[in-house]
Amino acid sequence: MNEATDASACRCGQATDAELRERLDEVLTEYRGRPGNLIPVLQMAQGIYGYLPEAVLKTIALSLGKSYSEVAGVVGFYAFFSTQPRGKHVIRVCLGTACYVRGGKQVLEAMRKELGIEVGETTKNGMFSLEVARCFGACGLAPAVCIDEEVYKRVRPAKIREILARYAQPVAAEKKPAHKKSASANKPPQRATSRGTRRPAAQKGVKVHG
Repeated sequence: MNEATDASACRCGQATDAELRERLDEVLTEYRGRPGNLIPVLQMAQGIYGYLPEAVLKTIALSLGKSYSEVAGVVGFYAFFSTQPRGKHVIRVCLGTACYVRGGKQVLEAMRKELGIEVGETTKNGMFSLEVARCFGACGLAPAVCIDEEVYKRVRPAKIREILARYAQPVAAEKKPAHKKSASANKPPQRATSRGTRRPAAQKGVKVHG
């Protein structure tokens, strides 16, 4: 069995092939004999392995008493199943009618060139996988691109590199400027006058970051 990474599970450590197989066997034991069990088993298997390699599909078919062609056919029919390892970030470009008409095809082409991969492939560094979709429910703000769970609207090819840069490298923590003592802190206290105590004037030009 090919070594695989569970893309959706805890990344505290890599599970061995034996551990992954043990998890799969538990799922197969639980769902064996249940009506309509194929899709739930495939979903859980993909959650365990991160994708659905051929060896896993054969194991599922044998355990559930189904033909390999039937299992593979279901995997090929539903877009959310993948037989190839997925990247850390999954990019889906919408090619629904509204997005296609408003430039979705050009956005996809720009994405392909920037990543250097075709639809259905994953970058060599395992960072990005590229897919197409039909609708994100943002037709009024087409074209749209979804990266993981975040939808970008009115995307233009010229913005692709900028969008990907947010995911390619971790965002550096903003350095907070060292607090300096104000000049007034070194001055002796103001003397009280008949009109009351004098207060230092409010500093001007200080920006408040929300």
